[in-house]
Amino acid sequence: MDFLFEQAVRHLEKGELDEAQRALEQFLEANPTNGIGYNKLGVVYARKQEFEQAKSCFHQALQHEPGLVQALTNLGNIAREERAFTQAIEYYKKAIAIDPDYSVPHNNLAVVYKQLNQYNDFVKEIKLAKRLEARPKGGRPWRRIFSKFWSKRH
Repeated sequence: MDFLFEQAVRHLEKGELDEAQRALEQFLEANPTNGIGYNKLGVVYARKQEFEQAKSCFHQALQHEPGLVQALTNLGNIAREERAFTQAIEYYKKAIAIDPDYSVPHNNLAVVYKQLNQYNDFVKEIKLAKRLEARPKGGRPWRRIFSKFWSKRH
C-alpha cells in the first residue's frame, strides 16, 4: 500500500493513536477515495471512544467501497457498544451477506445474541465463527477469489 498507511498501522498497533490519526489524515489527503483508509481512521476514533467521528469514517469508507465488510462490522461494534442491538445485528448480517466466510461478524453477532439471551442463535453463530477461524491460513475459498475478481473496477 502506501508508506503513510503502513506507518499509521504500525502506530495503531503500538497504541499511538494521535500519530496513527495524523498519518491516516495525510494518507487520505492524497487518497481521498480510499475506503480502507477511512475504515482505519474510524478504528482510531473508536479506540479514542470518539464514536460519532468513528461512525462518520466508517460511513465514508462504505461510500467509497460499499462492500467493505470491515467497515460494516465496525459499525456493528459501535452499535453494540451503544446497546443498539437491533442495529448491530443488521450491520453484522450485512457484512455476512457480503462475505459469509469472514469469521469476525459471525463472532460479533454471537456476542449480541448472547447479550440478548438468544442462546440457540448464539451457539449457531459462535460455532460457525470458530469453524471459519480454524480453516488453514493461506487457502481462500473460490467464492471469495471470484468475488474479489469480479468486483474490481476496470
